[in-house]
Amino acid sequence: MPLSRLRRLWHAVREETPPSVVAPGHCTDAEVAALLAALGVAMVEVVQPTQLVTERLHAVAARYTTSRVRIATLPTLLVIQVGADHNQMEITTRSTTQLDHAGRVDTIARLAAAGAIRPADAITELTHIRHLPHRFNAFVTVLGYAITTLGFGMIIDPTWASLWWHAALGLVVGTILAAGAAFPSLSAIVPTLAATTVTVLASWFIADAANDDLMRVIGPSLVALLPGLWLTVGAMELAGGSIIAGASRLMYGGVQLLLLVFGVTIGIAIAGMPPPQQKSAQLGPWSFYAAVLVIAIGLYFYLSAPRGSLLWLTAAIGIALIAQRVGADYLGASHSGAIGAALVVPFALLAAQIRTAPPMMVMVLAAFWSLAPGVLGFESLSERVTGGPADSAAVVATVAGIFAIALGTLVSWSVLNAIGSRRERVAEDSEDGDGLG
Repeated sequence: MPLSRLRRLWHAVREETPPSVVAPGHCTDAEVAALLAALGVAMVEVVQPTQLVTERLHAVAARYTTSRVRIATLPTLLVIQVGADHNQMEITTRSTTQLDHAGRVDTIARLAAAGAIRPADAITELTHIRHLPHRFNAFVTVLGYAITTLGFGMIIDPTWASLWWHAALGLVVGTILAAGAAFPSLSAIVPTLAATTVTVLASWFIADAANDDLMRVIGPSLVALLPGLWLTVGAMELAGGSIIAGASRLMYGGVQLLLLVFGVTIGIAIAGMPPPQQKSAQLGPWSFYAAVLVIAIGLYFYLSAPRGSLLWLTAAIGIALIAQRVGADYLGASHSGAIGAALVVPFALLAAQIRTAPPMMVMVLAAFWSLAPGVLGFESLSERVTGGPADSAAVVATVAGIFAIALGTLVSWSVLNAIGSRRERVAEDSEDGDGLG
């Protein structure tokens, strides 16, 4: 196919950014400060790394004001100063994993970075987004969680005997999460309650029937409670120089992991540790590739993904997991996540430019969920606490896996950002040259 035809095809499917509707300096400092505060809080609440939030806010500010802008971003706090007299401080303890929220916030951020939306309109839309309910009802959300659990079970514990037990435990945990969402004051005890419940059920009824180790049986069902996303984002922040944000995020993730381990120890104290089992027949190599589709379908419903995004989620998750699997042959299992993370970022960045694709952060967040380094850490810590075979090397490997995903993402994003900045400078120099001519 000729190059010119490929270019025409790309322009036909590419989503064009609307033209700028404001010029720098036409908005008051108060309007810009309010816009940056609303957008920054929205990005923090969908678990974007704080250094990325700060970088994008500075890009937005450059489109709306010529005044000096100073920004400080933490996981629960945002401080904005525009000019000498206009300050905004926003505090939030809310976070959401809803992908439709992340997608719409990312769209507003992209429009604002191009100056293609007025500050008042952006603030109105962001306020609306933050109060949007889950796209699916509780039944479909719980079912989505069970499907996700089944998919992770096909990767972590791919045996015929345990397959449907994973889905059953996923239904139990999904129901507990749905009930906990109705009573926000109980959210602190939901991880421990869920871990205790599935441990007791697995010890009494499932481990013998599944012919497998207890930790491998219950691990996939607790995937939504495992803090893999928060640990990975915290590691990215720490590696990127956001020391306070990264340390606090890692501490939060560590506490969540310990709450789950505590729930497991309570469950074992109640039900006892089942005896070692003879493993049943393994699924074939096809199960890994089938799991990619199953996980994508489950996350689509459980994380309230945007309409029409299923195929794109499947592609992003497939790239992340397949690259991680291939990378394990060369870097080892604990470092292979770097390959998956490094490849999924350019894919998401390129795919997001196509009209039918969801915003970049939707695909990146879904891929982070699928890499799920918290699963390994949970199993290692649980076995160590309960007297199982885990040793310190397993825990160290888990920490290495978390930082590998963070490093892969940082390297990929930094390289792509540098290339994009260079292209923008070349384009600006070309425009200046044309104007002088």
